[in-house]
Amino acid sequence: MVDPVEEVHKFVKQVPAGKVVTYGQIAGCIDSCRLTARMVGTIMRDCPMEVPWHRVVGAGGTLPVGKRSPEYALKQKAMLANEGVAFRKSGAIDMEKSQYNEF
Repeated sequence: MVDPVEEVHKFVKQVPAGKVVTYGQIAGCIDSCRLTARMVGTIMRDCPMEVPWHRVVGAGGTLPVGKRSPEYALKQKAMLANEGVAFRKSGAIDMEKSQYNEF
């Protein structure tokens, strides 16, 4: 049986620096598991250090981690900016420039 946690972590590890994916995108790409975006979010909440958690964002380029902690959202935004992820004036990620679609 396929472990959805391992599958999500494996998928996220493939996202290159400077690119982001959404929770829903991950859920839709892992065919071996019946995942929802919410389930992916739950899995990502406790991911190991080697998984680039900061590259997983909400639909439309939002940073839902800010619901848990504004400090996490600031940290995520800083980490993404350091990788060259483009942000709009609104504070959301420019998904046209930064969304990873090569899978």
